[in-house]
Amino acid sequence: MAAAVMEGNNSGEGRCKKHCETIQGLCDTCDELVCVKCMMGHHNGHTFTDLEARVGEKMELLQERVQEMRGRVPVLQQRVTELSIQDDKNQRDTETVIASITQKGESIRNKLENIISNLIANAENQRKETARQLSGTKEVTEDLIARGTSFLENVDSRLKLGSNLEIIHLERECSKLLMKMSEDHLIHHIPSPRFVGGEESVEKLQAMVGDFYSDLASSLKLMSYVRIDATLTGCESDIFITKICRVSDTEAWIKGFKEDEIKLFNKRGKLLKTLAIRPTCHDFSTTKSGSLLIVDPKLRWVQCLSSDNEPTTLVDFQEGQLPISIYVNKTTGNFLVGLVDSLKHSSSFLSMRLIKKFSYDGQELQTIQYQTKKSFFGRQSTSSIFTYPHRIAENEQTGDIAVINWTGDFTGELVVLNKDGEVIFRHSNSAEEDTFSPWDVAFDVLGNIVVSDRYSRNIQLFKASGRAKCVLHKCSFTPHAIEAFSDGKLWIGHSNGKVSIIQYME
Repeated sequence: MAAAVMEGNNSGEGRCKKHCETIQGLCDTCDELVCVKCMMGHHNGHTFTDLEARVGEKMELLQERVQEMRGRVPVLQQRVTELSIQDDKNQRDTETVIASITQKGESIRNKLENIISNLIANAENQRKETARQLSGTKEVTEDLIARGTSFLENVDSRLKLGSNLEIIHLERECSKLLMKMSEDHLIHHIPSPRFVGGEESVEKLQAMVGDFYSDLASSLKLMSYVRIDATLTGCESDIFITKICRVSDTEAWIKGFKEDEIKLFNKRGKLLKTLAIRPTCHDFSTTKSGSLLIVDPKLRWVQCLSSDNEPTTLVDFQEGQLPISIYVNKTTGNFLVGLVDSLKHSSSFLSMRLIKKFSYDGQELQTIQYQTKKSFFGRQSTSSIFTYPHRIAENEQTGDIAVINWTGDFTGELVVLNKDGEVIFRHSNSAEEDTFSPWDVAFDVLGNIVVSDRYSRNIQLFKASGRAKCVLHKCSFTPHAIEAFSDGKLWIGHSNGKVSIIQYME
């Protein structure tokens, strides 16, 4: 073995690459082959070992590592096989999805063509009907012109030859003719072309778009168990997470209590972006385009932050109207705002506590404030629905609205309303149940209502009718912010600054 090494040293490969001198030994400090010049230069002061003394040791290490490599190669080959299988599956799944989208797109295209054809036919029929009416009015008018012209041509001669009785007849005839010539039916207003049956067409379009949602929802169902899919750190351990706002199925904005910034994380816990905001920001939501809508009760406005962080004020509220919560419907672009006249978690019959709906450009569309009740004797009375609308969510398919309504510093209720603002059901603690202390609410892809309860540390799931509820997940730390995603996952922000992503649909 030593002779082989010496032969190598006498060959070109046995020389120092830096000084082209014969290799003399091994630097123990750096574990490098060195020549005499290396020993006197860069490696001066280091300890060295003769090559022959280290060959046996290196041979043993080489054999061990060769053996280890022989064991690792099949493992890596197996991984390559598994990756190939996953790639093939991904390819098949993608082809299936593309085929489904293509088929659905063709179906929508055909339906759109039918709707457009019907609308064009309706517009043409409307034009023909209007033309028929105009033609009839024109004929009547021309007949009156002829009768009027004839009367005017003959009236003078008839007056000269006529008797007193003829004068009376002429006056009556002239009055009747003049009345007909002055009637409103002779003035026909031509209607502008309009979308006949437009509402029906809108419903059809919504139904078609909703088919994608229905297909997704029908493919998901509640799992028999809940598993933790991932955990990420959103804030410091002593800061609880107050808001999670979905951007996509893999990304969400996260805010900690009283922090003056929000952070964009992906589901793997990577921080993608940090955005400074005012510490008085109570709530925020994202639009379909990715812009942020923020409510600030101190400044009394709803402000939009575009992707380049340019602020635009959408709504300025009057004195005594403090916006504390917001939800943006990404389908319509409309947004809901919870308003109070005081930041106290209690109210009186004089308090102003309500929810308003606005269009995407800030135009007020709806106000939800009171509910009407009928007494045992048939008398009707109105009462305020809300005490403190802390969080809002909307089912973007049905228009139902879920509100976390705080009734005290640590108590609250879930209020669910239909799109017209009528109460469907309310849930609070009963005599048999513990304190109900909800913080956040969300609609999942199946239309279930998901609520975080601080007191019990449970994530509770309600059916939209309110007739059934269950404990979806028991948290180790107090849950606050929650957000449901269309892939069947739920992000939960805890009191220890961490976010748990749970999978409860399959």
